[in-house]
Amino acid sequence: MCEFDIWPETRARWQREGLPPNVDLNEYFGLDPVVCINDLFEPSFGLPRRTLEQTGEYRVHMDGYGKTVRDWINVSRPQELVEPAIRSRADWERLRERLTPEPERFNNPEAEQWYRYALATDRFVAITPVEPVWFVIYQTMGFELGLRAMVRDPELVSEMIATYTDYLLAMLAMTHARGYRFDALWFWADLCYKNGPLFSPAVARRLALPQWQRIGRYAHEHGMRFMFHCDGNVSQLLPVLLEAGLDAIQPLEARAGNDVREYKRLYGQRLCLLGNINADVVASNDPQQIEREVAAKVPVAAAGGGYIYCIDHSVPPTVSLETYRYLLECVRRYGSQAATVSAPPNANA
Repeated sequence: MCEFDIWPETRARWQREGLPPNVDLNEYFGLDPVVCINDLFEPSFGLPRRTLEQTGEYRVHMDGYGKTVRDWINVSRPQELVEPAIRSRADWERLRERLTPEPERFNNPEAEQWYRYALATDRFVAITPVEPVWFVIYQTMGFELGLRAMVRDPELVSEMIATYTDYLLAMLAMTHARGYRFDALWFWADLCYKNGPLFSPAVARRLALPQWQRIGRYAHEHGMRFMFHCDGNVSQLLPVLLEAGLDAIQPLEARAGNDVREYKRLYGQRLCLLGNINADVVASNDPQQIEREVAAKVPVAAAGGGYIYCIDHSVPPTVSLETYRYLLECVRRYGSQAATVSAPPNANA
């Protein structure tokens, strides 16, 4: 049982409702702790970062990729792209040489501190580098230009994905040579929306799959699970990711049409499933709705193993502390029934 994102505003509400200040939420709620190590090495081109504008509400700045973004202050809200880093092949040619693997790119003391903490406290620890397709459509070109380029200039996109994979694998090799060890290589990349992937499975197989397979092999050769976080409806993308050696998928958003029971039937012997407990239902603060949600999914998903509880997105401040405690009580109660539920037949067995 894990939880990966509890909003700061949620924690503030819970403290007003009796949560002790400064507690470790995993210890307090009896959850299994996971540490994700972000940016252990420099993920970007390493361009100078500079602030362009700042108000009491937001900060506009240029990041290490060279794109201009707006970050919001004192509110949990997605970053907004103002200007992409790459608009053309000429932009890519100018920047690609900066993706040079070198020891100097291990320059993040905070990530190093988190890694040492994870080892000392016996956490499940995952390295979470930037996923290569996400590098194109989010970090450098942006969704509009990047997705368009997949159709209009697939050679450029293919080259960008392959080049970034080369860089990533070289830096991961340096990571292991330095003595770092991880339980998982975990990509966080929202490649789907509510109706399916942002690009077709055929495009995924043509442009991304060969590189995902390289990364999956590397992960398994170095004793790591290969994991993916992907919002949206992942049903069409899952078969492609399984070809790449995927071991686990999270968070299986219910509002996007994902159903952990169906995925258990299809992939239960090949894939660990994380999540699918509907955040909208939990946010209703209705005990009967919450119990129905948990009772319908957890015993089936957990039958035979291969399921990890989490809310299917994040825990918003509309969820009360009493509600969250009741949710976890339901998960434990119905999870204990999983041993009495037969695992669904696997269509791919």
